[in-house]
Amino acid sequence: MRRVACGLMSIVAAVAVAAQEREDRTLLSAEQMRAIINEASGERAMHHVLELVPYQFVRPPSEYQTHFRESEVMARFAKEYGFSNVTIEDFPTGQTWQPVTGELWMTTPRSEKLYDIHDLPEALASANANGDISGELIDVRQGTAQDFEGRDVKGKFVLSLAPSGLAGVYGRAVGAGAIGVLGISAIGPGDRAVDYPTEIVSTGVSAQPGTAAWALSPRTARQLETLLNRGQKVTIRSIVKSEQVPNKQEVVHAEIPGDGSTTQEVAIGGHLFEGYIKQGANDDSSGCALTLEIGRTYLKLIDDGTLPKPKRTINFQWVQEISGTNAWLGAHPDKGKRIIGDLNFDMEAIRLTMSRSYWIMQRTPDTFPSYINDIGQSMMEYVSELTRERVRYRQNGYAPSVGITSPNGSTDAFYIKIDQHYGASDHVTYMQHGIPAVMFITWPDMWYHSSQDTPDKQDPTQYRRAAIVGTGALAAIAGGGDELAARVTAENLSRGTERMGAAERKGTSYLADAATADALAVAWKEARIAIRHQADVEKGVIRSSGVLYDDPSGAAKRLAPIEAAVDRVSAALQDEARAAYALESQRLNTPPTFQPPMTPEEKDAASLIVECVNGSTPSGCASAPGAGRGGGGGPSAVPQHIGAELNILLGQHKSVLEIRDFLSGEFEPVALADVMTALRARAASGQIRLVKK
Repeated sequence: MRRVACGLMSIVAAVAVAAQEREDRTLLSAEQMRAIINEASGERAMHHVLELVPYQFVRPPSEYQTHFRESEVMARFAKEYGFSNVTIEDFPTGQTWQPVTGELWMTTPRSEKLYDIHDLPEALASANANGDISGELIDVRQGTAQDFEGRDVKGKFVLSLAPSGLAGVYGRAVGAGAIGVLGISAIGPGDRAVDYPTEIVSTGVSAQPGTAAWALSPRTARQLETLLNRGQKVTIRSIVKSEQVPNKQEVVHAEIPGDGSTTQEVAIGGHLFEGYIKQGANDDSSGCALTLEIGRTYLKLIDDGTLPKPKRTINFQWVQEISGTNAWLGAHPDKGKRIIGDLNFDMEAIRLTMSRSYWIMQRTPDTFPSYINDIGQSMMEYVSELTRERVRYRQNGYAPSVGITSPNGSTDAFYIKIDQHYGASDHVTYMQHGIPAVMFITWPDMWYHSSQDTPDKQDPTQYRRAAIVGTGALAAIAGGGDELAARVTAENLSRGTERMGAAERKGTSYLADAATADALAVAWKEARIAIRHQADVEKGVIRSSGVLYDDPSGAAKRLAPIEAAVDRVSAALQDEARAAYALESQRLNTPPTFQPPMTPEEKDAASLIVECVNGSTPSGCASAPGAGRGGGGGPSAVPQHIGAELNILLGQHKSVLEIRDFLSGEFEPVALADVMTALRARAASGQIRLVKK
């Protein structure tokens, strides 16, 4: 019997394997994806990083007179690989300081050099400090205003272990007559001060003449604190020589030309610089190294005939973060009008298990629904599934379908996450110019903005997997006409249905959480808002995919039936939520009110329209002339993670209630009173006006 049973199990297993859904299913063909997998190289990307920032170095002032080291490296590789129109563009921005000498000494109770910028450039926080100054060290603990009360710090250095950073402590210290500050910079994410006690987090302080600011590692700071706690006198000497140099935004640009069938273009890249003092192998030489490898892979496969020449010209951008992208788009407004999507790679190749990380794609916000999100997600999940062991694949020893590793890389799992939008990188700049953009990022990064952001933390396997994702996504955006566009629309539709289901789940959880009849009535409102909001977003996603068709202007008519189908799904989900509401009403012994009336506060909010005083932009309301960028209003009553979307909604001529419902649909329920408080503060600051309909 056992022999017969084993035989039957083998037959069943063989049938199951033959009938299983193909794993290699994404927007490109299986043959094209296998070619990308075989060509993409994590080792080459790693070589790029080792050429860009083999170690963190003190930049010589002479580089400001020509081109920076990193720009030259990127341009050289791009030319060798066959990119077109490789250029380095400079956009002058005045003067800046470049340190050439920086030494921090403890002179008593013993002579000891604590830091030299040629060892650890991040130690000098005040790049503009210039001079040789000495003084006694005084401990001001957290460096608060109270910590300075009754302390004579004139002509002295102060030591602060405030985890909030140096800048605030420096201002209070120098205001009290101190000649300098030593302290730890902001520590995070996680308990980095414990896990990485020798790490120095990069920070910047603009020093007044005759003063200096130095960033210490937690270990060095504690050692100095211990000496002072023992009653020993500690004296410090700071020796800094800095030179003023011409500052600039430096942008490296390269292209893969399109086939001439359209004027549309695509962008991809990362930031080569984040200021010229701070350097990082992961943040973000990794993004530049990776996108260079993506371009090399794409060009090689075009030459082989495996991939067709892209329909749309591809712009590779390696920039000063945010400001460089703004400068380039400002100098090339024609490009801004032609680019239909951007892939931003910011921090890509840390070994995930070392940093307890995920490789994350951050979607566009709901205020900017776009086809581009699902292209990136499809490629990420495709690579993750191929490289994952599955218990059900017993016949092949549980091995991954395709082994996507690198010769000198790890064999770690490919931990991925699709996340909501977050700003603070170049994808936001593209969206401010009306271009949909997503960001790929590794987070957490235990060495973020620190002296330990060095190549030894990088993983060639992670580079290779990211290069496959990036090349596949880029080919899907740049390469297709109607056939591929229809695939993308179908992907948007099906994934949108999943997201609408998630919105229903969110809404029904509100119903289940309700403990009183009044709370249940509010939960029913929120459930409907969540589903309707997501349906509106998904219709926007479908409409956005029209740009990929051969005739974008005629795509709206072709896509209208799909939008109508989304409405039908939304109605069905609301009907399901309605049934859940009825069930919860029985639990609480209260009759359901399926059409709840508006409260007086909601009626008032529905009658108030938000208008920008100084005009609107894609980011929200424009600032008053001379007021700088960003919105005013001071601290907001709404949660911080909602603030960016609130800013954008201010410029969309919506009612207060529409803004509140949008935020609640995208995130979690937000109190209408809190939104009103936030908006009245903006109105008081002169940024917006609230106008009755």
